[in-house]
Amino acid sequence: MTEVPDRVELVRSGGFANITVRACVAGRALDPPELAGVAAILAREPAAEAVPGAPDRQQYDLSVVVGEQTHHVRLGEHEVDDHLRPLIRRLVRDAAP
Repeated sequence: MTEVPDRVELVRSGGFANITVRACVAGRALDPPELAGVAAILAREPAAEAVPGAPDRQQYDLSVVVGEQTHHVRLGEHEVDDHLRPLIRRLVRDAAP
């Protein structure tokens, strides 16, 4: 998947209050730093299965959808780097509990 995605989806869970939030943004609405985050997601191995999170830490389930293909990764709070931060910040801003 090297083209602009149809959409990027986020499910953030965990944290102190363990409130799950969901967001979805169209790929065409992403700016260059956010698209760099999409490339960083696609460079990671897909998530195989659920892994218990650390107490009071957030977990990010991110899916990049292009046509019929979906690439899904699961990241712990500590795995969010400078490449992913603009995309996750955008998704969290648009998220609904």
